Amino acid sequence: MNKKILVTSALASSLMFLGSNAIAQTKIDGSLTLGYKQVYHDAASKKINDKMGFGREAQLNISNAGNLNVGGLKYAAGFALEFDGETSQATAGASGNPSSISNENTYVDIIAGNTTFTIGVDHIQNSDRTTANFVGMNVEDMDNAGASFFLSSTGANPKESFGAGIMQKTTFGTLSALYVPNNSHTGGDDDLDAGFNQNAQSNTAENKDRSSAYEIGFAGDLGVKGLNVHAFENKEKASPGAFNQNKDLKGQNFGVSYNFGQLTLGADRKKSEGRYGSNTATNIAERDAVITQTAVGLAYAVTPTLTLGASYAKAKTSNVTTAVADDKYMGVAIGYNLGPVVAEAQYGSFENPKGVAVDEDYNVFYARLSTRF
Repeated sequence: MNKKILVTSALASSLMFLGSNAIAQTKIDGSLTLGYKQVYHDAASKKINDKMGFGREAQLNISNAGNLNVGGLKYAAGFALEFDGETSQATAGASGNPSSISNENTYVDIIAGNTTFTIGVDHIQNSDRTTANFVGMNVEDMDNAGASFFLSSTGANPKESFGAGIMQKTTFGTLSALYVPNNSHTGGDDDLDAGFNQNAQSNTAENKDRSSAYEIGFAGDLGVKGLNVHAFENKEKASPGAFNQNKDLKGQNFGVSYNFGQLTLGADRKKSEGRYGSNTATNIAERDAVITQTAVGLAYAVTPTLTLGASYAKAKTSNVTTAVADDKYMGVAIGYNLGPVVAEAQYGSFENPKGVAVDEDYNVFYARLSTRF
């Protein structure tokens, strides 16, 4: 046996040992939500757009953590499979497969004390959060499939693309910074061949590579028990070759909440400059939109298992082709903890969706059962 074979065999044995050690530490958990949603409009002429039905969201998480054999460093790694219950081919792909495996909490972390270096997608702390809703869904999730200007994400929203970041824990909270080289890639394969077209100039959905983006942020209690504060800002450079996105996309999210015991109060403010999308008339008209969303909410724990909640939100839109009214939302919710299962019911009304003040108002009822395993 020559030296090359000996080295190869030794390396293979080492990798096999590491693999078996990792398997012994592997953790598998998940969550399941079953929901019912009903949307109905105020105007008789819009009743044709009413809808109702059941849905689900199931997620399976696979993770691993342990010590590295270098300098006392630790690591964590994992990925998730999400099944959102979408069965139509138009929204779930040609196969109708409702799973997401490319951009769902996939990561490798290298940890040194209070500092974590991470590579992945949908993992680092990010601006996708609220301090104005405590029971039921956020206003953007209660929305009727994007029928309003309420923000499901702010600005560039880089956490949905593969990138590298760092998190630093302090006594006041956690600071973070994320950089993604291309704000449209979820890491479909390990050699970047799948769909990789860095210099794409086409306006088709298959060739929508975008520029780099970053997000910096903070989340913590500032050393005050019961306080929750967050502040995030992101930016994506203009991408002239990607749907002619000639302006930077910018986003901000600031929020604060405080728990007084049975009562919790919170508020947040989100701002998004520019919208990314296909060259449809609607998206072109909204391309330069600046949306400022403010929201307030409260929750009251009647008992340790029963909680009531209420929230109000408003989205102001500017820099669009025509003057628009402010989107408004008001909702109430109730949640009951059944132990391994949580039950919630929620009702909300939307006024002036997408800034249209005539005959477009609608109402949403939503109920769900959630569990973890």
